Amino acid sequence: MSMPQTVRHINEKRALAALLRAGTLSRADLARELGLTRSTASSIVAGLMKDGLVRDAGEAATEPQSNGDTPRIGRPGTLLALNAAHGTFIGVDLGIDHLHLLALDFAGRVLTQERLPMSSAAMGPERMAETLAERIIGFRERLSAAGPVRGLCVAVPGVVDERGLVLRLPILGWTGWQLREALRRAFPDIAEIEVENDANAFAVADGLRDGASAGSRSVHLLLDAGVGGAILADGALQRGAHGYAGEIGHMPLGEKGFLPDAALPGSLESFVGRDAILHRYHDLGGTRELDALLAGIGAGEASARRCLGEWAHYLGRGLATITALIDPSEIVLGGPVAALFATGEAEVKQALRRHLLPGQPLPALRLSHSGEAGAALGGAGLLHRRHLSVDEDFVFRRADPDQAEASASAEMR
Repeated sequence: MSMPQTVRHINEKRALAALLRAGTLSRADLARELGLTRSTASSIVAGLMKDGLVRDAGEAATEPQSNGDTPRIGRPGTLLALNAAHGTFIGVDLGIDHLHLLALDFAGRVLTQERLPMSSAAMGPERMAETLAERIIGFRERLSAAGPVRGLCVAVPGVVDERGLVLRLPILGWTGWQLREALRRAFPDIAEIEVENDANAFAVADGLRDGASAGSRSVHLLLDAGVGGAILADGALQRGAHGYAGEIGHMPLGEKGFLPDAALPGSLESFVGRDAILHRYHDLGGTRELDALLAGIGAGEASARRCLGEWAHYLGRGLATITALIDPSEIVLGGPVAALFATGEAEVKQALRRHLLPGQPLPALRLSHSGEAGAALGGAGLLHRRHLSVDEDFVFRRADPDQAEASASAEMR
């Protein structure tokens, strides 16, 4: 790419990101935000409007003069905004017992969402892919008035490689699930189709809401049937050399855990995942229902309070290991089982401190703001933000030798 094209591409993406943050900006405000001349900013805007990414959003309020006393004379500037109808991005959270579908418009607003019961364990991979496609087709039909679907991301509770191959889905015992290929066959009209780890998507969702400060390091735990994890550095996902970074639920904590048939006995998720803690509650005389456990804790039931104490102990121990290795500024908890933290926060923090050397700074602990829609929102948001971000492959790509030789010959002529 030539330098003028590169600079223009970068400035276009910066303009889109600025409009996403602000909602609306005048051309003059956008020029100031980007540090560009008004003529350059206007040229950038003209191209974005021609491509349908940006629209007029009415007249701006009259600006005062620089001394703040007298309004400027002349017609007010026109406000600009992202064109919400330019595209739609669908995120899907494929859980063990549910399917959550969510759609974002190009302005980053949630258009609609649905949560459906789904018994994933009763299906094999092929049947699951077919059922998933059927549900997405129905969801798209109900989005007929929205802009064209430009991206689809399905979040799954498993390890996913860069090809969209689900390497392992431990809760269901599936390996080598070619989900992205199945989705591409079902939706050939959607340009971008991705499969993502659900904890990664959940972490992205929280970042969309809260942003990321420079130098920040956060760890996100998704506490459901198992325990998923994700690591963000300066707001960017850390995937590791093979895509396994963040598999925090698999950290060894003991010999057995509470769940006898756990994929990894003694792992963090065999102590603090939903199936594990409910198995423990049942052993102590309770039921296998999370709502019943929460109600028992609230009522001061001895077995429920004991369960909470044991859960807090092992979670705090796991968080101490994370803190010792990564030194995060923040640890965010989400998913259904995170509801236990609201009551057991003090006990979790005590366990965390107890398993660290005295004086080591503790990360902030908090619950996620994204709710049950987190993984679906993060999946849609991941693709939406990609459309508003600089394409580094596009900017830094190298021409192949034949193209380079032809370009050099043309320049010599």
